[in-house]
Amino acid sequence: MGERNRATAKKNGTAMETAVQDYLAWALNDRRIMRTRTHGSKDIGDIGNVFFHGEPVTIEVKWTKTMNAPEHMREAVKEAGNADSPYPWVVQKKNGVGLASLHKLGQQHAYTTQPVLEDMLGKCPAALSARIHAEPLGRKKQFRLITLQEFALILNSGLPLGPEEV
Repeated sequence: MGERNRATAKKNGTAMETAVQDYLAWALNDRRIMRTRTHGSKDIGDIGNVFFHGEPVTIEVKWTKTMNAPEHMREAVKEAGNADSPYPWVVQKKNGVGLASLHKLGQQHAYTTQPVLEDMLGKCPAALSARIHAEPLGRKKQFRLITLQEFALILNSGLPLGPEEV
């Protein structure tokens, strides 16, 4: 594998954002989901037009060598404030798992704060809450880590992912 530099980091970041956009657009059957433009200090997350119970969801996408959850979550919370969103999330590239298939994309990391996850799960059917296996994350265990597939299931209130087959 080649040396990581600013150009490859930007290329990887763009690839990851596009993959997450495509996965969520497929999973939620919503073509309006898209990568957002950058707004400097007023950024509103990397993926736009994602909603949960009528409220915007802020999704910050990361492909970094190490999972720096506190720093990435601070960025997501700040951008959620810019977007007036109660739901800040980070989707992080999982080491050793590619982006080439829906199955692999669904295995990528997604994390948020414990209160946000509890609030969202509280608005979902109880059967879905039982299926979500959140792991504590961070030195103080203040974040909750799930898969991108589980995150999509929460956004979809437990309904099957992907377009209906006719």
